[in-house]
Amino acid sequence: MKTLATNDKNDIYLGPDGNLELFTGLMATLQTCEHVARTRLTELPYAQSRGIPFFDIALGSSPDMSLYDMYLRKVYLTAPGVTAVGNISFRLVGDELKYTAEIKTIYGTESASGSL
Repeated sequence: MKTLATNDKNDIYLGPDGNLELFTGLMATLQTCEHVARTRLTELPYAQSRGIPFFDIALGSSPDMSLYDMYLRKVYLTAPGVTAVGNISFRLVGDELKYTAEIKTIYGTESASGSL
């Protein structure tokens, strides 16, 4: 697998050689997982049914972590190269919801994290 690399602000960037930076293999799969986990339901014009309904399940007055867990697993499995999703743990840090997930890929197993 090969994909354009993005930085911590989700922007593509130029590598040391002056060309767009690319990720391959495990890094490409993990970055794709990060992107699909941030996609809001109905955000994609040609794939309205893909994404997570953040405002309905995770950001409301009473977040439903089991439903959010289910959606995260579902979107992670859409990333090319992902074979399974292991344990997902959630924690509140102030007003920010953070999670860590074990992602099993054709390249190996790695941990992915994110926040809302």
